[in-house]
Amino acid sequence: MLEGFKINCFPLNRAIRISVALPKDYNNTPRYYPVIYFLDGQNLYKDEDSYRGVSLELEQTIEKLSSEGKDAIYVGIAAASNPERRETEYNETVLADFIINSIHPYLSSRYRMNQYIYSVACSTAAYTALVLAQNEIFKGIILFSPLITESNLKSVSIQSNILSYIDAGSTEENGNCLQSTYAIKEILPNTKVVVDDRNEHNESQWKSRVYDALDYLVL
Repeated sequence: MLEGFKINCFPLNRAIRISVALPKDYNNTPRYYPVIYFLDGQNLYKDEDSYRGVSLELEQTIEKLSSEGKDAIYVGIAAASNPERRETEYNETVLADFIINSIHPYLSSRYRMNQYIYSVACSTAAYTALVLAQNEIFKGIILFSPLITESNLKSVSIQSNILSYIDAGSTEENGNCLQSTYAIKEILPNTKVVVDDRNEHNESQWKSRVYDALDYLVL
């Protein structure tokens, strides 16, 4: 059950598209569910909505996990449609602050969310996920092929016991993803790192890896 709407973000001077995927039995049970926030929410379900024309095909992952009795609420936070603006927003803290102070309070009043809140980010969105993780409501983060500057990494202060899962290719982005991965692990010791020899940096690679990350860390 997929719902979609927009929330005006005045600090960013744009509307943010939100997608919410609810468990199939959501309306038939009083249960409260864990919540997974996906940054770059435009890349989750349909190829035609994705920047590069390939989505994460998240619906298939959700169905697989649900068949195993592992249900959650999946929230997509779409990035700015302009790629340059997307990069700017993901290298600042305004979006993360808006998610914490506006989007999450609104969604938690509308949907039955329990205390297990996580975020998922790919590539340069990793910094925003780390900023979110500074807030105590987040219990863990999943990063695919993180790309983060040294200065941005030094600016975050995260509780050391937060759980994290990082998946990266050994030669991806000339080794920069792997370098970011181990730099993050230095400040987050409770991190499971998965590395392989892939060098592609796109949704085609990440979509087959989402299930393992969610299965390990969240569900």
